[in-house]
Amino acid sequence: MGGSRRGSGRTSRDVAERHYRLAMKYEVEINGRQTSVELEQRDGRLQATVDARKYDIDVVSPEEGLYTFLTGDRVYEASVWTRDANKMSVTVSGRVFSTNVIDRKHRRQAADQGIEGRQNLVAPMPGKVVRVLLAAGEEVNSGQGVLVVEAMKMQNEIKSPKAGRIVELRVVEGASVNANQILAVVE
Repeated sequence: MGGSRRGSGRTSRDVAERHYRLAMKYEVEINGRQTSVELEQRDGRLQATVDARKYDIDVVSPEEGLYTFLTGDRVYEASVWTRDANKMSVTVSGRVFSTNVIDRKHRRQAADQGIEGRQNLVAPMPGKVVRVLLAAGEEVNSGQGVLVVEAMKMQNEIKSPKAGRIVELRVVEGASVNANQILAVVE
């Protein structure tokens, strides 16, 4: 498929065929809360069911990692970036969501193991650190806020994807940060 170009104008059909070709049913953990997501391509539109709520969505992706969702009279813009195979950060209307797509076939094994190793907390977009909530060496719970980054006049709480300890804090309050810059490390 090659690299994507700005303004390629991909539609929900292109996105659905590219991202949802094999599996249409997912279990997703969003900011520590597990939910069921079903996706279906129907009549050129994407039908999504999140828990019991149904959505009829048209999706346009002007460039890799950026999506515009049109549902009814509402428009949502989202940016998506991956941290590893099944973990993504998604920014919608200035709010950052940490997501983990759960592989249903390996659910039991993954549940037994949990998230292991060091996990990097990254800036979702360029901005400024406005608050540091935990210091290096402090214990942290899964889903607990570690710091707050302001971007585009919106404050985004950066949360830990796992329980553990803050082993590195690489920024201070007032620091400017770049998109995908590592802010802290949890172990």
